[in-house]
Amino acid sequence: MFSYQQQLTDSRTRLITPEVFWTYCRAPRTAKLVAEARQALANGDEKTYSQKKKKLALMIFVGTFEEWEKELENKRTGEKRKETAMWRSQSHVHLNGLVVADYDHLKGDVRKIWAEAYERLSPEDQARIVLVYVTPSGQGLKPVFTADPAIGNLIDNQLDFSRKLGLPLDESCKDGSRGAFMTTADDIIYINEEKLFTYEDETFSARFDALYRDGQSQATKENKIGTDDAAFCKKDTADNTYDGVPVSDIINKYLEGVNLSNNRHNTLVDLASKLRYIVGRNAKKITEVVMTLPWVQELAHDGEDVEGTVRSVMDFKFYEHMPSKLRKAIDPTEQQADIYDQLPLDKWAAELLEMSQYYPCMKELFVNLHPHKLPAVLFSSGALFGTLMTRAWYHFWFDPKIIRRLNYCIFIIGDPGAGKHMIEEFYRLIADPIIQADQCMTDALNRYKESRTERTTSTKAQKAEALKKPEVGIRVHPARTATGEFIRHMLAAKEIIQGQPLQLHMFSFDSELDNVNKNNKGGDWKDREIMELKAFHNEEDGQMYANQESISGMFNVYWNFIYTGTPYALHRKVNQRNFGTGMSSRLAVIPLPDRGKAKRHQEVIEGADETLKMWAYRLDKVAGEIPIDALNDETYEWQTEHMEIAEFNHDKADRMLLKRIPYYGIGITLPFIVMRHWEEWEQNRTLTMDDMDRRFCRMVMEIQYRSQQFFFGEMAFHYFADQDKEFVVRRRTTRYDECYRQLPEQFKAKHVMEVFGCSQPTASRNISRLKADGIIEDIGNHIYRKVLIELP
Repeated sequence: MFSYQQQLTDSRTRLITPEVFWTYCRAPRTAKLVAEARQALANGDEKTYSQKKKKLALMIFVGTFEEWEKELENKRTGEKRKETAMWRSQSHVHLNGLVVADYDHLKGDVRKIWAEAYERLSPEDQARIVLVYVTPSGQGLKPVFTADPAIGNLIDNQLDFSRKLGLPLDESCKDGSRGAFMTTADDIIYINEEKLFTYEDETFSARFDALYRDGQSQATKENKIGTDDAAFCKKDTADNTYDGVPVSDIINKYLEGVNLSNNRHNTLVDLASKLRYIVGRNAKKITEVVMTLPWVQELAHDGEDVEGTVRSVMDFKFYEHMPSKLRKAIDPTEQQADIYDQLPLDKWAAELLEMSQYYPCMKELFVNLHPHKLPAVLFSSGALFGTLMTRAWYHFWFDPKIIRRLNYCIFIIGDPGAGKHMIEEFYRLIADPIIQADQCMTDALNRYKESRTERTTSTKAQKAEALKKPEVGIRVHPARTATGEFIRHMLAAKEIIQGQPLQLHMFSFDSELDNVNKNNKGGDWKDREIMELKAFHNEEDGQMYANQESISGMFNVYWNFIYTGTPYALHRKVNQRNFGTGMSSRLAVIPLPDRGKAKRHQEVIEGADETLKMWAYRLDKVAGEIPIDALNDETYEWQTEHMEIAEFNHDKADRMLLKRIPYYGIGITLPFIVMRHWEEWEQNRTLTMDDMDRRFCRMVMEIQYRSQQFFFGEMAFHYFADQDKEFVVRRRTTRYDECYRQLPEQFKAKHVMEVFGCSQPTASRNISRLKADGIIEDIGNHIYRKVLIELP
């Protein structure tokens, strides 16, 4: 059992159940706070990091507290009162025999560090572990394990276990009232729920409760951290290095730009406090290090008590993470920022995790995913669910008389190994109604082909009745599909919906965009970009070939596709040379950053696959018009707001990228909204949308807008810049223009004769023509005045 406390000071401490524990770990607010804290830490903003971390729940794993009376003061009024509760206080602690070790500011992949450390333990010590998780900073580890009374108290066990792991311990976790800030479910590496919530070692509590209540939580053996135990710490103090970097080099880098002739005492205080992070909180060792510096030696010669100054900083606040300035001194060559950091991935993740509490299937789709991958899964799954709703339609605010269908052109783009395979897994589950329906038609087509082959080899088969090619509306088509077959199947895939024939969507999925690109350039499906372009608005296409087997005539293209690929594959598909085709504004290109690590123990949502399939088969039956007034209002307002900004900026590129985003605002959200309001839809064929639905729609548009800018913004800018240069209209100045320019503002016919060098009749005709065109006016007495200074 363990305690939970929302604030660090004046809150009651209470026992927590597994259900409450997981609720907090999986709460969107927890994920949001952790993401914001880590971002602040990455930005070097320690103050914001600390504020965000302190808003997280505080877990106390090592014991509980008896009730006692505490005096509380109202800070606003000064009024004092006493209240009895299970307040957090070591003087009232009851230890349960669990121990928490804290390993801070680890360098590198903390999960890999833990895996390597875990392998150093004996099987007996491995069995003592009940919980391991990554700290809110993302740079530390906290294992919880059972204490061995023979080894000693909490800190004795921490030190012993840390030596076995080979990890550097934060000794400040020795007290019995010490708490640990909560993190997300994704950060939990291992958990033994039975032991974590029920473990009780009466031998341990009987031996140490009284000592802790008396304030004696110090180590009982001479094995404190701060000694030169290289196996225990990451640093090699014998050689004065830290992670292979000489401490002297770190100090020199840290003190760059510092004027050592001024305030040397304060500089020493600051340096000594920072050296705790790389040398250890050992005043003697830090003194030895700083005394190697000439300016500190001079300071000592001038009477400074260097050892006393160093000792005085040992009680300074020690943060969970290493100060950014010191980290930069250790790593002079800062790593290049991830290119995807330009996008507000943390913000999107927090909002989507919150949305998953309201919309069916989202929890099942998002489980075990790194938060930054949620937009890619949302768009791909939304397109899959929407394709199942091919028998439905809606009316859009732009040209509302047109029947609109749920059309999708989705590219999920990520680096190799980013996890694009998961999109394929969801495709297999969600598209199952289409895949199963296609199977019998595919079998019939294959039987026809086999029979045709038999006609060429079997005399008996040749005497049978003539074969007729089956009219099959196969809807799923791979990259290797002949154009003629695709068109034939598309025209055959029709159903009568509410008395009217309705074309069903074709669908293509490929986990390698390069496979699509390759098949685009040759073979039977060459130059299919035109069909891809026309698919988004179901535009008309057609063909007229001499081939007897090809279908002749006009048709509209109904085809949705989802492809995953790398940025290089995207560049081969859409680049500066072909940008003007309009493909970029029809596509929804969503990033899939390479984030997160493979988990050995993944969270399992019982029946997740069955839930996705259940909703897939439900949506496959949705038919008829879907009322979307609320989404029409939201998309119109959103686009109008952004178009006004683009107009103000005279930004043609931005205007182009904005034009088709509202269609995805509707297309991606509508399947989830229908699922959320399923009972209403089933009973009344209506959807009463609320603020949550409108917010969801706006968020989807923001994700696509920012993603389009990310992938295509620069191309769009250069496209219009190059267009202005290439197609600028150059004004030609003719002799006639130049003669008109030489006429005085007011003139007579004789002036025209002189300047133009023409006869009286010709001058009169010129004057009449200029008057008729409104270029000059007659002001009387055969005098004329220029209305325009230059000829148009």
